[in-house]
Amino acid sequence: MGWEIRGLRAEEMEQHGELVFNSYTHGRTLNLDSELDRMLARPDWWQRAAASMPDYDPQQTRVMVESGKLVCSVTCYPRLCYVAGRLARAACIGSVCTHPTYRRRGLLRQVLSDAIDWIRSQRILWSFLYGNEEVYRGSGWRHLTSWSVAADLRVRDAFGAHIDARPVDLEADLPTLIATYERFNSPLTGPVVRTEQYWRTRVLRAERASEYSILTNAGRAIGYYVGTEGRSSEIAWTEGGRDVLAFLLRRWSGTVSLPLCIPGVVEALRDISLSPAQGDYYRHSGGIALEEASRGLWQHHGDPEGFFPEFSDTAGLLRFLREHDYVMWPVGRL
Repeated sequence: MGWEIRGLRAEEMEQHGELVFNSYTHGRTLNLDSELDRMLARPDWWQRAAASMPDYDPQQTRVMVESGKLVCSVTCYPRLCYVAGRLARAACIGSVCTHPTYRRRGLLRQVLSDAIDWIRSQRILWSFLYGNEEVYRGSGWRHLTSWSVAADLRVRDAFGAHIDARPVDLEADLPTLIATYERFNSPLTGPVVRTEQYWRTRVLRAERASEYSILTNAGRAIGYYVGTEGRSSEIAWTEGGRDVLAFLLRRWSGTVSLPLCIPGVVEALRDISLSPAQGDYYRHSGGIALEEASRGLWQHHGDPEGFFPEFSDTAGLLRFLREHDYVMWPVGRL
């Protein structure tokens, strides 16, 4: 029968799950204290992940087949993203794998090339993935870093003391989460547009709902955050941004990692901070620092309709994303 590159077929979902599981666990000692490794330890983890994608279609997974056997695959997950007040169709590349028996033959690059052709056929403007640039650079992807802020500050009494937090109630709070997310993220560049179904199946699955907390002011919801022990991985508010940031700095002692570096955040931290007394300053001065929040690889695939005339290639795309303070929440990756 020979080699063939094509879209996955519905009846091959289980076989593809086996390919991904064998590829990701081959020669790897799993650490079950790691959330990622606990996921990989489940033979059906890929099928479960695909089921959590509301719009997944097997054609999004591009496979190389030899005599009916799946040997190599790349999955393209379309994403509608907020981009500087506009919307853009992008694709997150994931579940990239080659069966251990077929490695080191250059097969993956062929499937990546087919994936790019499929992306262009869907009029998707660019793609992003998370992996080693040395592996993917030859296929056109380039490195981009986004930033978070690490703050170790004393907070002025006027800020944040009236804010409280409570665990999310999935049913009662879902409309608030949806509205808050859209209002906060729609002016930004990078976050994925989340439908109600996306929230239910992808974001607030049983194991993730407990990570979300609702922020309140006098019992009224004004935002939410995700995180524990001094590190937030997602945050949004509809009002009182300075108070929200002050609340998180009060909630956790020491350095607090805030998951975005957008216009106004550093200024807000400066405004809410209390200058230490001289003796305190010499013992522990504190401060603000930038941290890498996300290290991804991006590639531009064309823009025939001219939605983004500001750039026309991958270098221009990266420049545009940097200039607009690219943000990607972890759940939007994969």
